[in-house]
Amino acid sequence: MPTAFFPGGMRFRVRSWFTASILLLIIHTAIILNLGQIQSAYSEVSYFVLLVLACGVATANAIRAGQAIRLFWFFLALAFALWAVLPVLWFYDGVVKGKNPDFLLETSPSFLHIVLMIAAAATRPHLRLAKRRAYRATFNFLVLLFVWVFAYAYLLFPYDYIPQLSSMVLRFEAFYFTENFLLLVVLGVLISRSHLPWKSIYWHLLGASAVYTLGSLITNVRWALGYPTSGGWTGPFFTAAICWFVGIGLRGWRQAPELAQTVQLDTTNTRYSSALAMLAVLAIPIVGVWELFRTDEPFGTHEMRLLIVMVAGLLLAIAVFVQDYLANREFSSDVGVAHDRLRLAMDSGKSHGWDWDLVSGQSLWFGDLQTTFGIESDTYLASGQQFYHNVHPEDRERVSRTMAQAIEDQRPYTAEFRIVRRDGGVRWVAARGKFYYSRKGEAERMLGMAVDITERKMAEEALASLSGRLIDAQEEERKRIARELHDDYNQRLAMLAIELEGLAENGGGAPAPEGQSLRQLSDRVCELGADLHSLSHRLHPSTLRVLGLVAAVKTLCEEFEEQQGVQVEFADKNVPRDIPEDAQLCLFRIAQEGLRNIKRHSGADRAEVHLEWLDQRLHLEVADRGRGFDPKKPAGYGIGLRSMEERLRVLGGRLEIHSRPMEGTRIDAWLPLPIDGRRAA
Repeated sequence: MPTAFFPGGMRFRVRSWFTASILLLIIHTAIILNLGQIQSAYSEVSYFVLLVLACGVATANAIRAGQAIRLFWFFLALAFALWAVLPVLWFYDGVVKGKNPDFLLETSPSFLHIVLMIAAAATRPHLRLAKRRAYRATFNFLVLLFVWVFAYAYLLFPYDYIPQLSSMVLRFEAFYFTENFLLLVVLGVLISRSHLPWKSIYWHLLGASAVYTLGSLITNVRWALGYPTSGGWTGPFFTAAICWFVGIGLRGWRQAPELAQTVQLDTTNTRYSSALAMLAVLAIPIVGVWELFRTDEPFGTHEMRLLIVMVAGLLLAIAVFVQDYLANREFSSDVGVAHDRLRLAMDSGKSHGWDWDLVSGQSLWFGDLQTTFGIESDTYLASGQQFYHNVHPEDRERVSRTMAQAIEDQRPYTAEFRIVRRDGGVRWVAARGKFYYSRKGEAERMLGMAVDITERKMAEEALASLSGRLIDAQEEERKRIARELHDDYNQRLAMLAIELEGLAENGGGAPAPEGQSLRQLSDRVCELGADLHSLSHRLHPSTLRVLGLVAAVKTLCEEFEEQQGVQVEFADKNVPRDIPEDAQLCLFRIAQEGLRNIKRHSGADRAEVHLEWLDQRLHLEVADRGRGFDPKKPAGYGIGLRSMEERLRVLGGRLEIHSRPMEGTRIDAWLPLPIDGRRAA
């Protein structure tokens, strides 16, 4: 927009324009009072100049703005341009041809410029659309507004206006006032649903439109009564309204940065506007059929109305085709974007999917097939048997059984298994699938996704190996310390106790107090030796290697009860004699840590330890009725519980913790131990 249109290169203030508008209104009023003969010419010329200025400002805003805001200013600019046609028509009919203005030419631009203003409001520029596509709601609204144009042509165009000018003007004004009132209602709704600064723009539009509506109402009523249609006492209404519209454009230019920073998201549902648009599409053919049965109109009027219906139907058909085309293009674009997103996600996540027709046995694989299967293509057509052929032989039965169980229970399929690549390599995948069933309940189709988890499995194996080595190293260090305590320090303390006792017995010449002190010192050394012996036993129980797991755990319970004052009830059932050493040590350490936790945290004075062999598994239970805790909270797990879990995980077992605050705790340790043809202890 050239800056010459505005003083100071678009720095013209809204307040300055308000002052200029007041001056124009004063001049217009003075002309009405003193120069009645030229007031019509002055009014039409001033309208034209002001409307061109309003159109220029709105166009500059449209060029400067973006997205829905540009569409808003563009519709306003078109509305002002159509409005500016009215003074041109007045000049052409009144000055050039010297006749009264034609009713149809006079009213059509007026009606259409309100249509465009409603369309501008319908763009809702204060909203930021989620998909940044403003055409759908606006397109539906324009279809509805097209019905207004059809109604205007259907009700007014076919008639002979000159003999019925008064009734035609009143009929037009009733229809035109309804249209203006609709504009005011739409602006009122926008005001209630928007925030500043757009709320201010809508308020000013509402005020200017209300002034214009009042002026047009007075003008058309005067026209129907035979008074002049230009200038007069209604002129200041139009001058004020147009000046107000120019001020709105200047305000929009000044507040463009704030208006562009729209923060409201469009959360409305367009299905209602689409339903109304569909009713509009159906309304015009219905009116055409109704017109065929009317016989109370002249033939020319009847024929003209049918022609209008046919043209309107054709235009609506074109509009519906365009909307359907745009909707399909949008849908295709969305599908394409969704497909690309899925493809990128699958490639970056080393995942693939499948669509398996269980009836025909054919399945379509897609995604990152190179990583998992060694297939270079990103799509592959395979059979169901080929899928099982790619599953690792050791996992096929489990995968088949899991899938059959999922079909029987009609629930999603989940599994982790190994895939054998074409080059012989092995990959781990985590798969999840969903079955689709016929009316008879038979599985017909399966969709699924699988993610390559080979790196995770390798990390888990490395961690398990490291954990196992750390536990082994810990046990070896405990053995070494226990051996040194028992064979070295304990023996030295025993020799020291013997020497002290000998000194106490052989020191006959020593005073009695000194002899008594030597005996007490000898007793304390013996107690220290006993404590070291107990510590050595706890670090590496010899009974575990000599007598077995049951005897070692039973002895542990007895020693714990004697030393800590906590009553421990021990029971065993069907425990085999020949249990692997690592399994014995694992369960013994869990029992040891469980009893230690009872003393430290539970506050209970009674505990239960049960050991049994059940369903090819060793089961150890350590329970109390103390304070308990919430296992779901991260703080609930201490180092001791983590150590139990890790010991069991290394050997393929699992730990279950059942506890609630103030209701005690039960720890269940399960360790696989297949026993064939062996007798229980």
